[in-house]
Amino acid sequence: MHNRFFCPSENISEKVITINDKKEIHHIVDVLRFGIESDITIFNGEGFEFEGKIKEISKNSIRIMIENKYESKRRPFEITLACAVPKKAKFDFIVEKLTELGVDRIIPLETERSEVRYKKDRMLEKVGHWRQVAINASKQSQRSYIPQIEEVQNFKNVISKLENYDLALFPTLEGERVHLAEALKGFKERRIIIFIGPEGDFSEEEADLARKSGCKLVTLGENVLKVDTAAITVVAVLNSILESKI
Repeated sequence: MHNRFFCPSENISEKVITINDKKEIHHIVDVLRFGIESDITIFNGEGFEFEGKIKEISKNSIRIMIENKYESKRRPFEITLACAVPKKAKFDFIVEKLTELGVDRIIPLETERSEVRYKKDRMLEKVGHWRQVAINASKQSQRSYIPQIEEVQNFKNVISKLENYDLALFPTLEGERVHLAEALKGFKERRIIIFIGPEGDFSEEEADLARKSGCKLVTLGENVLKVDTAAITVVAVLNSILESKI
């Protein structure tokens, strides 16, 4: 399972895989020195793993004959994290670690107190970059499903779609809140969304809207956590609680 490589489903047929991503080709051929008849493992990011042998190598493509195919089972719960984008490259770190922790979907979030805001072209560039970060983290963590990285969305837009989830958790620093374990008591459904605010927390208006929309307001403890720490902490704790129920 070492040296797994990613190939999208559209480049995988019943018997043959064609890798045409130049970075993957460089890594396979020039860095790892794989050659004709080398054994190789491919995943498509949608739950399937393929074992095969390299049959053709050219400058622009590698063709692999599939010998075995495996399907990974999804966990019985799905976690979406809607997270305010912090300064610098912290969101790269957040995407990487949440991928390792098994998050299914990540929504970069713009809130009233967000310090980072992207114009359309720059946003698309960043989302493409974050998707590549998720692919690389999936390779490293032996993960078969790559999390979906959505385009940057406004908080009110995301909060208006809570009907898509069975439980919405809203960590905040103010107001009446419960601990995560209490918020999950009796939860037997599947789809969970968690909101993580910016440095300085969500605004009072956003917290009020979350409460009225059906979110459970929760506390992550007495200490004030930075965005990346909060995102990783809440998912790690959720995993521990939910996996203990399986």
